[in-house]
Amino acid sequence: MDTRRSYSFAVGLISWAFFLQLSAGPAGASAAAEPGALKLLISAETQTVTAPFPARITLHLHNAGPEPVWLYRHARDAATVTSTATVQLESAENIGNTTRGGSTLAIHLTAAAAGEVTSGAEGVVLESVGLPHPKLVRLAPGDDYEEKAVIHLTPALRGADTAAKPVWGRYRFSVTYGASYSNGDEVARDLGVVVWQREVESNTIDFDLEAPALTATGSVAGTVVTPDSRPVARALVSLSDEQERLVDQSRTDTDGRFSFSRLPLGLYWVTARREVATVDTAVFQHVELTSGEAAAVLQLVMLPPEIYEAKRMLHKPVLVRVTDRAGGRAGKVALDVTWSSGTILDNVKGETLPDGFAALELLPGRNYATLKRHGCRKQEERMDVAEGGGINDFKITLDCK
Repeated sequence: MDTRRSYSFAVGLISWAFFLQLSAGPAGASAAAEPGALKLLISAETQTVTAPFPARITLHLHNAGPEPVWLYRHARDAATVTSTATVQLESAENIGNTTRGGSTLAIHLTAAAAGEVTSGAEGVVLESVGLPHPKLVRLAPGDDYEEKAVIHLTPALRGADTAAKPVWGRYRFSVTYGASYSNGDEVARDLGVVVWQREVESNTIDFDLEAPALTATGSVAGTVVTPDSRPVARALVSLSDEQERLVDQSRTDTDGRFSFSRLPLGLYWVTARREVATVDTAVFQHVELTSGEAAAVLQLVMLPPEIYEAKRMLHKPVLVRVTDRAGGRAGKVALDVTWSSGTILDNVKGETLPDGFAALELLPGRNYATLKRHGCRKQEERMDVAEGGGINDFKITLDCK
């Protein structure tokens, strides 16, 4: 392990321990009174980032409140979520039955000593290369949760128009972690649970942004098209290294074009998928950049998706609360949930926690659940999961003495 990475990791651990000590307060003090009070610390895999490579950070979240909270993973770029908020409905029967929401990261990046700049620095959270797999995570009082994020950093510019030059050097970096849901208050009323909907600021860390190496002369460009050669605009194109670690992302222009430049020579994977899709549309190619052939031009053909397995469809986080006839907690209830399109079958199994809650990932549409508990007869329930993003909730009373 190199010295800088070891130092960064050690500093992160020390900072986190100190942070938790501050969160706990004086001996004998009670936890923060606000339900769902989260504390956030960020750490970096390395604090030197050479363009065009991204920063890789870890979010350390601590529940300093007195009650369990539910978090939505993974956090996405706040600006990207806003620009892709349109919901695509797959069936006419669910029009009007939609939800939106999730967790987001807003990036704050400023040059430590930039002087006058003509364009500010920016940071963007890169998206999942494949189909996202959102889920709900339960964070008990005093518990910690970690999540990784890959951030593309763009330095500030100094100078006018075409004469503007990047400002390389030390930058201060922090994030705002937030979450909101179109039906969040409804979920809280229905289930009596805290689905976290707030914002929390992180600590600030330093990054040294360095210019691309002089030997970084490679480039990958191309187009994303349909089988009849029509351009696919706004497709998300991801560039990954030989180990399939995400390097950079771009969205195609109106002519379906994308490009990546100033790349070190080596093997890369290029993946394209539609920006807003509820089924897996990804196509990919690999390319090797060498000193003899440092520029690659690709054409990625976006074929109509042929879905044979439910795992290639976008599932949605669903929070279920099961109670007994008296309204008490019903733990250790097995749930067997089935969804079918007639040609594709999805079956999801789960079990309620001691507090009666279970978090499942289900397909939007009509689901049928079978509940089983030792000493009780099987119980059948219908669960209509709304289209769109965000979360759904269901409260079920177990008909068992």
